[in-house]
Amino acid sequence: MYKLVILSLFLIGCTETKNKTSNSHGVMKDVVIKSIEVINTGGQLGSHSRMLIDRDSTHYRLTVAANPADNSEYHKKTVPKDWKDLTAQINLAEFRSSEEGKSIQPVDGVDTQIIIISDVDTISKMNAYNNKIWKSIVEHVYQHKK
Repeated sequence: MYKLVILSLFLIGCTETKNKTSNSHGVMKDVVIKSIEVINTGGQLGSHSRMLIDRDSTHYRLTVAANPADNSEYHKKTVPKDWKDLTAQINLAEFRSSEEGKSIQPVDGVDTQIIIISDVDTISKMNAYNNKIWKSIVEHVYQHKK
């Protein structure tokens, strides 16, 4: 369990955020989103899930430390309409300015991190439940998970 938490913190800490673009909506409009990643870590079973979505494919992996028999993984082609719907709802300037929440792992909670990679930079936010863009990405991903 502790190894999973340390690994998660390492992965979160290694995510590089560059501030090369302006937060003005006009500048961000020309930025192309290359991929969106949603990572969930924690819980009583020591689970870790990762969903990586790009224009062409969707990759999902679930690892459960307490019961490896529950581990699962799948890969599928991303439906172009789903990709367009997902990326159309994302205002990168608003997402970038969202405030991250505190980790809820210490109380057997699950931390959720969203990483958006564009042709300009990478933006990573964890537990930003108060941001409507962040929440809409989580809802969209779980709606189309299967």
